[in-house]
Formats: sequence, structure tokens, C-alpha cells
Amino acid sequence: MFQGNAGGNEVRFTWFTLRWEATGKGGFGYSGPPLADFRPGKRYLVFLRRARSGWEVAMPVYAIEEELAAAPPRGSICDLLQAPLRQRYHELAEELEDAALALPAPPPGMTGEATLYFPSVFDLLGGCAEPFYYRFLSSPSPEPRSEASTWLELIRSRHLVCKEPSAQTSH
Repeated sequence: MFQGNAGGNEVRFTWFTLRWEATGKGGFGYSGPPLADFRPGKRYLVFLRRARSGWEVAMPVYAIEEELAAAPPRGSICDLLQAPLRQRYHELAEELEDAALALPAPPPGMTGEATLYFPSVFDLLGGCAEPFYYRFLSSPSPEPRSEASTWLELIRSRHLVCKEPSAQTSH
């Protein structure tokens, strides 16, 4: 639990997907953002909000889950609700970093899946995300190096620095 109160160890929530219907002999097709893909035995970061019927995903249909590494980082805190806000963000970013670094290096000419974590780390940490991107500057593949460089330039161009966050809104 990163923020809020779920009232227990298990959180049940509603998420939405597209309804697939076969039409004729052509089957079905979809062209759009990737849909949620929850799989048993995997760990995910999911952003939820309280609704009248209970918990539901904050971003319906797509982009609702970030797959995490199979196990939490060594020494991480399971219940972050009592931790200071800065530590919560750090722990969450560490989870995303571990997941990104656990992915295989992409072949030349490919960006790879690790860069899918880059926007989330930036959104969570802002200027504190610099060490995360610096790790990818030494990637053997030029594409992740270029992506990391782009995110670092964004941090520099916005003059973001790593400091204690003030009042934060719910995520």
C-alpha cells in the first residue's frame, strides 16, 4: 500500500476492459493503446480510487498496471503508509527501477521494454529520478541510452531538483 487505506491485506477492485464480439467470419480487431494484462503470480502497481461500489482503477481500460519485479527489493518496506512521503516515492521508484533493470537488454535497433517504466518514474520522482536514468546511459543498446538522455534533458530543462515534496495530491 503506497497511499490511502484499503483496510486489510487484500484489495479487491473493479477494472474495465473492452467487450470483444466476433462479427462474421472476420473475427475481431482492435487498434489502440495496450489493454490491461493481469496474470496470476505477478506483482503489479495499480492506481486505484475509492468509488461508491468500492475500489476501482483510476485509469479505466488501458495503462492501469505496471508490472513489478517478482519479489520486492531487498530491505523494502511492505507497508508504506507510516513512512514519510519522500520515502514512499523512493520505495515505489525503486520497485519500478528493479522491474526495468530485470528486463533483458534489447537487441540493437530496439528500445526494449525497460523504457516503458521511464514516464512513471519521472511522474513519481521528478528531479529525484536522475539516478534511475543515469543507469541506462551505460546500456549496450543505443536506444535505451537515447531515451534516458531525453528524460535527463527534460529534468534539466525544467530545472527540477530532488527535494522533499510538499503537500501532494492522491495518486
